[in-house]
Amino acid sequence: MNGVKQVSVSTYPTTLNFTFSATNIHPTLESILLTAVDPLLTQCTLTPAPPLTVQVGGSVTYQCAFPLASYEACLALGVLDTNPSTPNEDVTFTNVFGITWDSGSAQDGVNVRCGQERILSCDDTIYVSTASSSSGGLPVGPSRLYVFDPATSTLALQGEASVPYNALAFNHVDGFLYAIASDSVTPPTFIRVDANGSATAVAPLVSGAANTAAWAAGAVLEDGTFLGFEITSNHLVRVNTSTGATLTDVVVGTPQTFRVADFAVNPVNGLLYGFNSATQRVTVVNPVLGTFTDFLLPTLINGNPSVGNSMVSAFFTTAGDLYFYGTTNRDNVLANTFYSANLVTGALTTITTGPATQFADGATCAFNVDPGEPPRVNKVTRDHGFFGASEDALAECLAQGPISLGQLGKVTTMEGALGVLWANPGIAQDGAIRSELESLKARAARELLTATCNERYFGTPAPQMAGLEAWVTPHPMVLQKALGELEKHNRSGVRRAVPLSKKAWKLDPLKGQERAVEPRY
Repeated sequence: MNGVKQVSVSTYPTTLNFTFSATNIHPTLESILLTAVDPLLTQCTLTPAPPLTVQVGGSVTYQCAFPLASYEACLALGVLDTNPSTPNEDVTFTNVFGITWDSGSAQDGVNVRCGQERILSCDDTIYVSTASSSSGGLPVGPSRLYVFDPATSTLALQGEASVPYNALAFNHVDGFLYAIASDSVTPPTFIRVDANGSATAVAPLVSGAANTAAWAAGAVLEDGTFLGFEITSNHLVRVNTSTGATLTDVVVGTPQTFRVADFAVNPVNGLLYGFNSATQRVTVVNPVLGTFTDFLLPTLINGNPSVGNSMVSAFFTTAGDLYFYGTTNRDNVLANTFYSANLVTGALTTITTGPATQFADGATCAFNVDPGEPPRVNKVTRDHGFFGASEDALAECLAQGPISLGQLGKVTTMEGALGVLWANPGIAQDGAIRSELESLKARAARELLTATCNERYFGTPAPQMAGLEAWVTPHPMVLQKALGELEKHNRSGVRRAVPLSKKAWKLDPLKGQERAVEPRY
């Protein structure tokens, strides 16, 4: 593959070029090549097709160019890997080419290691960074980069950097995160953070603030420049992300009148929004003038006045929706709550409670369009567990009409859909062991329903192969091929964030399983 036995992929899109040769090593007799099979590369046509005669010392060479559009597509191939030597599909998979002769058989394999891209996808993924704390309460390394999932209220670790950093911001222009590394003792450094959480120094940060300043808030404007704010003397700097050069440095208010732990840029009007702890109000900052304006009314949290709170992370979506991660009236020290913000009143509503964070900051991609470029399209998918646990998502899918499963049947009700999604492929509800064919039917129906809902709910087109009605038939070989393609498709966009506009906050698999009515195929 690409001339070697093992390939590590970390740049996408890319193409894997597989080359297979079958050589007749018999010293005197021609041999008949009966079969040549590659289970993972079903889309490739092996020409000339077996059976065929190979002369003494002769060989047949097959080539297949396999495109990988993304890291997710690489991982999806691992689902089909049955090689016991590569059990971790999230890291590596082995592609095995097998042949049979009239007098024997042979096989060989090549290994692919799927590496995540260093750059990030511009979607609604919520990034949260944290740092450790010294005995004196100052930030120290390592800093850790997480992805926060509101549906499960969890932080998924992406990686870490040795330096403490804050003021995290997503740059839609180059796909990297930027931040300010500072321990409030030594001079701060402007840094770049990649998808694996690794930090690279860009340049020393030059500003009018002292080395002891606590840099807290960060955002990237539409032109790709970075804004950083420190809460010791209130300097707001604008930085060139390529060179690290400071373009402007202004002072916003005073620590007594203006104190924000984070802000985010509104893609609709280009202004910065944060939570002013000094006044307990949502506040708006003009990044050009360096002025701020609080909302007229104090912020209400779930209908009650905010008292002593701080919002350590602020996020804007490309649609112009504002979210915060911060403290609560019950505990205004512990930052562990995810809120949606009303941009008219400034009121905050709790969405979910997540893990507690320390020296935290957050970022999302607020600008989905580069100047002069068409909108990016993020192909989001989820597996059957998501639709089986999210009643809202499944209801939206079913609202568009019955779901055809080809010759396996049709789904028209919530209970029927949940039955397909939660059916055990090995054992029926009455305890009977399913045959191999029955198990294939259950798995294929589940993945087909999931692919249909991925299309209806996320807008990610389902695979097209000569029409799904004819494709999914009760024949085992056809079912197996369909199953492989559907599983690969349904996993292909799992690392893309569920759009926050979907408000898929609650997942309840137990409720879905209780309502499920097992289908008959």
